[in-house]
Amino acid sequence: MKLRLITALTAALLSSLLSPAMAHEAHVHGVGKLDVALDGKTLSLHLDSPLINLIGFEHAAKSEKDRQAAKDMAKTLRNAATVFVTSAAAGCTLSSVNLVSAAIDPALLGQSNNAPKTAAHADQDGHADLDADFVFQCAAPEKLQTIDVKLFEAFKGFVSIDVQLVTAKRQSAAKLTSSSSALSFP
Repeated sequence: MKLRLITALTAALLSSLLSPAMAHEAHVHGVGKLDVALDGKTLSLHLDSPLINLIGFEHAAKSEKDRQAAKDMAKTLRNAATVFVTSAAAGCTLSSVNLVSAAIDPALLGQSNNAPKTAAHADQDGHADLDADFVFQCAAPEKLQTIDVKLFEAFKGFVSIDVQLVTAKRQSAAKLTSSSSALSFP
């Protein structure tokens, strides 16, 4: 329950920070959105990305090749500590991952039947997104200086990732690219 409250408050805060000039369209191929919040010892990340950035298609995974691509994506994202590499001194350990897509069967994403659900986006044209929530617990959050975002290495469909960051000390925005993929903390 506390996680849902933190996520809801963070989303509301981040929405209020976005100006129309900074916000990107809801579904732009090559572009992802990453919301990052540090609240006490809890580091929460929410990734919203068109499926095409992650698996190369946006339709339901019906063929064996498509199902395997969805499973491989989920396996990589569930190993989030290698995708979001935090400063070692902060002692952050992954505590939960939730993956949701309107186009991909939850079982292919490794979701249990009782996993919390988030909004997954799909429009009438078959453009589908993945919503992914990652929660880390940090032993020394004051020592968190960077998160090296390895999404560009893991998934070749990303061109850029728009980041919104909220901590007790600051609120900021950044654009990550394959040549500049580290997110800095104060």
